[in-house]
Amino acid sequence: MTKNTKFILLDKSQKSETLPLLFDIFYENTSTISPFSKPYEAERDEWLSEVSPALEKDPRQIILIHHGADLAGFVMYYTRGELLMIEELQLVPKYQRTLLCYKTVKYLYEFLGEKIERIEAYALKSNQTSIGLMKDLGFAKINDTLGTKFLHFSCDANKIKSKFSRK
Repeated sequence: MTKNTKFILLDKSQKSETLPLLFDIFYENTSTISPFSKPYEAERDEWLSEVSPALEKDPRQIILIHHGADLAGFVMYYTRGELLMIEELQLVPKYQRTLLCYKTVKYLYEFLGEKIERIEAYALKSNQTSIGLMKDLGFAKINDTLGTKFLHFSCDANKIKSKFSRK
């Protein structure tokens, strides 16, 4: 699964070409779990209007996940001190429920080095696959006060490190 996998940090000067492709992955995944209330174009415009300016901030990054010739997904994150906040980890459907998700988390942790002590992420309450993955990785729910759609999870980075040192 991962021999042909490459993780590439998004060149932010290419974001206008790349972000629409990433939105399509996000939209395909999310619309099956929690249908959008707006038409595709309106959701796309809103997502792009939030993500594009957010990428202007140095800590916010996107790593593109390529498997062979495919854009298999992406991870959007930022760091703040010893915190790694994973905002989105999206894989196209044919790569979901494969080791690629675990390999992505491992890569991200290794890429950012030892400075990370805590990892946080959000999941849609309706996305039982993501919730199960986070629990399997050692994340614990810290709250669900972000509205009715999301759960907030946290994990000591050492749990991730020990999990992957066994694989």
